Amino acid sequence: MAEVHPPERAARGTREETIGALLVGTASLLFGSVVILGKLTLRRGLPVTSMLAIRYAAAAMVLALALAALRRPLMPALGERVAAPALGMCLYAVESALFFSALGHGTAAAVTLLFFTYPVLVTVVSWALGQGRPARLTILALASAVSGVGLVAGTGGGLAIQTAGVLFALASAGVYTSYLIGADLVLRKTNPMTSAMWVSAGAAVGLTVYTSLLGGGRLPSGWTEWWPVLGMGAATAGAFVCLMTGLQRIGAVRTSIVASTEPLSTSLLALVFLGESVSLGTALGGVLILAGAIAASLAREATVQEQQIP
Repeated sequence: MAEVHPPERAARGTREETIGALLVGTASLLFGSVVILGKLTLRRGLPVTSMLAIRYAAAAMVLALALAALRRPLMPALGERVAAPALGMCLYAVESALFFSALGHGTAAAVTLLFFTYPVLVTVVSWALGQGRPARLTILALASAVSGVGLVAGTGGGLAIQTAGVLFALASAGVYTSYLIGADLVLRKTNPMTSAMWVSAGAAVGLTVYTSLLGGGRLPSGWTEWWPVLGMGAATAGAFVCLMTGLQRIGAVRTSIVASTEPLSTSLLALVFLGESVSLGTALGGVLILAGAIAASLAREATVQEQQIP
């Protein structure tokens, strides 16, 4: 077998990292498209819980087919077979319901920017749980994010958002923080794509049960309501695949940094497809929130699990 010289090895490594970053950027764009499709679906009157239940059921089916095609395990690892669907039912489903409820009280870009306070929340909660005192950069990140939230909430303008929208979006960020920390604690051995499938399935079941108990749920009526919801499911599955594949190439820390482009993707898509404008105050708030998220990611040390990712 031909020897690979150091310059060739370095070039190959750079190419792999570039591909990884592009995949994570694609995932962010797909997640942004989920927000836009969800906004369109809400405009047509489909209940939030019905929309999300179908979205996650479709994503779970697409991921199951992908796992079968790739000959990856369909079942979580022993000891994690309850945790994966439970995280979907109890946390991911709630987070999504809160997020899309926020969309009913504000524009897509504003809701997404507020939601992206979660990297800072993850850092602070991890510190509170005894995983290390935050560095000075982390404190600056928190100040930046809080200032950005104030700007977004206080300068609605073209990106209008009501008080209820702010509360729903921040609550969604808090629940997502709990999901990420919970998944980090209990999903240690399961293939990430398999975990994503079971989390999606758990979220679909939880939302279906909730909708049935609450009443008022319904299936989409006609193709004009079906296609955005199915598109959300396909985009969710594609985003998971791109995210996990990119993660293997560039590691968790850089993945979280690149993934912070999602609010920008959502804002651009909202501008193009929903006609939403961006006020100066909200744009500055978004910059501060993104700066806080990126700084928090840079300040946080890699966990043992992340250090094992090539």
